[in-house]
Amino acid sequence: MEFPDPTREKSKLVDALVRQEDLCADKIRVIASPYRICPIGAHIDHQGGPVLGMTINAYTLMVFAAAADGTTKLRSNNYPGKVIFDVNRVPESTGSFWGVYARAAVLALKTEYAVKRGVVGLLDGMLPGCGLSSSASVLLAYLHAFAAVNGIELQPWDLVRLNRVAENRYIGLNNGILDQTSIVFGKKDVLLHIDTKAETVSEIPDSLGESHHRILVAYSGYSRELTTSGYNTRVEECRQAAARLSMLAGGEPAGILSDVPEEVFARFGDKLAPDIGKRAGHFFSEVRRVHSGLDAWQKGSISDFGNLMSASCQSSIEQYECGIQAIYDLQQVVSSADGVFGSRFMGGGFGGCVVGFVRPDVAADAASDIRETYRRLHPEVAEQAAVYLARSADGVRFI
Repeated sequence: MEFPDPTREKSKLVDALVRQEDLCADKIRVIASPYRICPIGAHIDHQGGPVLGMTINAYTLMVFAAAADGTTKLRSNNYPGKVIFDVNRVPESTGSFWGVYARAAVLALKTEYAVKRGVVGLLDGMLPGCGLSSSASVLLAYLHAFAAVNGIELQPWDLVRLNRVAENRYIGLNNGILDQTSIVFGKKDVLLHIDTKAETVSEIPDSLGESHHRILVAYSGYSRELTTSGYNTRVEECRQAAARLSMLAGGEPAGILSDVPEEVFARFGDKLAPDIGKRAGHFFSEVRRVHSGLDAWQKGSISDFGNLMSASCQSSIEQYECGIQAIYDLQQVVSSADGVFGSRFMGGGFGGCVVGFVRPDVAADAASDIRETYRRLHPEVAEQAAVYLARSADGVRFI
């Protein structure tokens, strides 16, 4: 299965918004905000670690027009109800769980800019709650829309910063900058190397391309909600490990693990409590995998790259201790499929997707086999589970 073409979907959404709100089509603008994959670099961005990211051709699409005043009215093709609020008096709650993202985007913008005008909009996510950063995707769509109607010009790193403010401060997710940085800076046929501590991005071209591998996205049928999973707990455990290690080495408590040299962990890691010791072990081993993965990608060795993806996933299970049984099962099914170079789960492992790279000549058969095998293992989500063949894509943009 392939993801739909956003240019075709765009026309349907514009027509729907025109009908719903009695608008002129020429007043409507469209944002395509892609999802992202992180082949290697799991759970280390919030600790200032390096990560690898890539945007794919699955999107949040938002069609919108400027409101006459501060009133914002939003509908979604994915969720019921309508979100209505005034940007001049942003409510504590929107009354709709999906509406919290629009509210958070406005509040984040208002920390630095004047936001007086609302939007009228319709959204459609191709695979919301799938673990491919659909929350960052929709937040970036909202930031673009509210900035546009209020005459605010945002630079790429402004978007990254404001997205993090929205998620950390107003949604309650203690994440890093992997998701939004990938979506803002993403380019077709490019792997991004993101130094989340220095806040720098390097573009690594795909020297092989689709003639040598396709991106496979297998959705478990279980959506993930990171603010109510163990995600924030794991982040806090990493911070505890950083503080404890630096104190064992005779220093002041460090805030994040990237502030701790690996040799300090090698010397004092066995003195940590078991849980936080595992979190630190995952961090330092994942940093090494990112460096090795970058080298493999630059050399065009997709086989070595895939092996590192699978090793990353195993560390996420054993050291970071995240995931649910369905995701474990799906990752095993994907990794065992003919032609798959390697895979790991996305979405923190708390539901979501498994992403892998697969040989293009067997990609369609592999996708079919994975879908059928997983549905037999988990018939309770047989209707929701799906397998897609994706492509790399450009980052968030107006279309």
